Amino acid sequence: MNEHACLIDGTAYLFRGYYSVRPVHAADGTPVNAVLGLGNALARLLRDRDPSHVAVAFDAGRYTFRHRIDPAYKANRGDPPEDLVPQFALAQQLTEAMGLATIGVPDFEADDVLATLTTISRESALDVVLVSGDKDLGQLLEPGVRLFDLARAIEFGAEDLPARMGVRADQLVDLLALMGDSSDNIPGVRGVGPKAASALLGHFESLEAIYASLDEVETLPVRGARSLRRKLEDFRADAERSRELATVRRDVPLGLEVDDLRWEGADPDALVEFTARWSLGGLADRVRWLED
Repeated sequence: MNEHACLIDGTAYLFRGYYSVRPVHAADGTPVNAVLGLGNALARLLRDRDPSHVAVAFDAGRYTFRHRIDPAYKANRGDPPEDLVPQFALAQQLTEAMGLATIGVPDFEADDVLATLTTISRESALDVVLVSGDKDLGQLLEPGVRLFDLARAIEFGAEDLPARMGVRADQLVDLLALMGDSSDNIPGVRGVGPKAASALLGHFESLEAIYASLDEVETLPVRGARSLRRKLEDFRADAERSRELATVRRDVPLGLEVDDLRWEGADPDALVEFTARWSLGGLADRVRWLED
């Protein structure tokens, strides 16, 4: 396969590992089931994809610049389970032992890191596979960039997004600005759902164009067009704030170049030491080929 980069949402797959793998503990009682699940998923991905460049992005904390925009951002999410908390640091130790560029930047989310890494990779003409189940990353899709949901084995590109989301990749942020995103507690315009939001963007192309032509909204062949205009007027500030919240940043200060993402296999000594320390010998066996 040609050189290409796999850019992975490590936080998302660590959480998935926690909920999909039965409780497992190291000899000292430390929970390691999420780390085991993440390691198994990464080993399978690397075996199947054989990428030339790899990076795993992690959230560096619960609070980011988005909370300064809206303190209610993700306020609907509770604290992570107590037995998952100690596994955050262990997950990064594992990915480092596997020889993978491991990145987390305070004040930014993993999605922002992935967006910035995508820009860096594309500037070097590398094709990119974003490994995540997060629909927000659809805004990054373009020729040479695809999204792969590892857990569901679903892959798609920009050409597939209209059928999946009702809009083009370059309109996805405006779609979220209009309809909101309950998973992230992004409000959107109250009373505007996916169908109305897609219809608005199908006609006007962008959020900016909608607000430049509000009178025209009432003429659209959309149910409740007159009340739709009123909602757009009343909740304009929410729409604009939601757009800012939903937009991934492509300028995170990473301090690295594309060559820093080149994957040359696992660090055998570090991998053996890590898996032995945390009673993950079975994982070491499954990824031993990465040492070659």
